Amino acid sequence: MAEVGVGSVRGGGAVLSRLPMEPGLSRHFRRLYPVVNQEETPLPRSWSLKDKCNYIGLSQDNLRVHYKGHGKNHKDAASVRATHPIPTACGIYYFEVKIVSKGRDGYMGIGLSAQGVSTNRLPGQPYGPTFTTGDVIGCCVNLVNNTCFYTKNGHSLGIAFTDLPSNLYPMVGLQTPGEIVDANFGQQPFVFDIEDYMREWRAKIQGTIKQFPIGARLGEWQAILQNLCKVNLEPSSCLLRTSMVSSYLVHHGYSSTATAFARVTDTTIQEEQNSIKNRQRIQKLVLAGRVGEAIEATQQLYPGLLEHNPNLLFMLNLFSFFTPVQPGVGSLWRW
Repeated sequence: MAEVGVGSVRGGGAVLSRLPMEPGLSRHFRRLYPVVNQEETPLPRSWSLKDKCNYIGLSQDNLRVHYKGHGKNHKDAASVRATHPIPTACGIYYFEVKIVSKGRDGYMGIGLSAQGVSTNRLPGQPYGPTFTTGDVIGCCVNLVNNTCFYTKNGHSLGIAFTDLPSNLYPMVGLQTPGEIVDANFGQQPFVFDIEDYMREWRAKIQGTIKQFPIGARLGEWQAILQNLCKVNLEPSSCLLRTSMVSSYLVHHGYSSTATAFARVTDTTIQEEQNSIKNRQRIQKLVLAGRVGEAIEATQQLYPGLLEHNPNLLFMLNLFSFFTPVQPGVGSLWRW
């Protein structure tokens, strides 16, 4: 028997470099995820040889997972993460896992986890229907509304959980001898019609955009900005408000929006784009609990900053020490 589950996972590991893609496969991934820049944010396309428990064996281009431990109790559970996290630009991401063999006890989990979650356990906790040898379990991550649902043999099982954290990795865990699963990250046609689901969401988003009360006339929102400056405001006050908006966008790392705002208001951004992106990168590392990487990036990008601000370095190390275990998200369990 098997159950879908949501749980807590932690671990961390290196990932492999990207595998070369055949032209046809590359076109297929571009059709599924048209706005993802795979040079900057590679898609998960196989399991990692480095980010896994020793009881996990990989074969067939690192898409087949088999268990090679003792399988005496839950302490013998083992998991493996995909080579890369799911890019935010996907909007909607999907992968499937086929149960090749349930093995001795059929105790396994299919789901998601953050980097740094232990691979010496199954991802998640029991949830949902049972599954067995021959079944195909899918996991869909909707980054538009931060939800996730599972599928079984091409049928949706409904929303499993909400409020997803960022930078999630596909993950699978096994626990008893003989358990074997095959992953499909898009190399083969999916059993579930994910492209139809994607089309539904694109239509929904386009409908929302069309209903947004900005007006169809080109440049109307620019005129609104200009009118805001004309209503009981001196030029200096208007400039001040424009500067405040620009500073807010720059401070929070919204570089693209800041650039567009500066172009419309005919102003100048006071910080270079690379600097904004560097700060944003460090911020994301800290918020993801990857403080060590954040410190290394800061030392590389801003030499001397931490040395001249020992209190800042102390607080970062303190944050790293007290960062709580972050929840892993989602799992399909079977036993």
